[in-house]
Amino acid sequence: MYEFDNNNNEEEAETTQPAMSSLNEATKDVLSIVVRMCGLMLLFIGLWIAIQVFNEALALYKDPANIERMATAIEAGSNIDKSIVPIRDSLLADEGAEIETASKTKETTDGFRISYFIAWVVDLLLLLLLARIAIMAIKTGGELALYDAQVKRLARQIIQASKKE
Repeated sequence: MYEFDNNNNEEEAETTQPAMSSLNEATKDVLSIVVRMCGLMLLFIGLWIAIQVFNEALALYKDPANIERMATAIEAGSNIDKSIVPIRDSLLADEGAEIETASKTKETTDGFRISYFIAWVVDLLLLLLLARIAIMAIKTGGELALYDAQVKRLARQIIQASKKE
């Protein structure tokens, strides 16, 4: 009553297998292109960040007064300069020159500010952090852009190692 044709099924299996392998290869090609494009974008973003960090460092070198904005923000947030003035006044009062130092303290407070030095440290640390992020983005972007070359090189090394054994 029911007969199965084995030859017909084998022909269908043979025709579907190349279609699946071509679909698999097409998917790999599309994913490879997407990975390379993402790698190139990451590489260029890293380069742009590195250039901006370099420009900011040069701007601070040419005009160190630019750090004043950050020093003002640190002082507004922490009041570190105002909190050090009473300590300095008490130390100077112990020496017995209260009247003379009162005017000098006012002058040195305007001249010497700890928030200015803290602003330099914070700014340099931020520049170092951004530079490190830029370096990681460039490295990762380059690796993604050269993904196929690295995989092929690894495959060649594995084949050579297996031939030696």
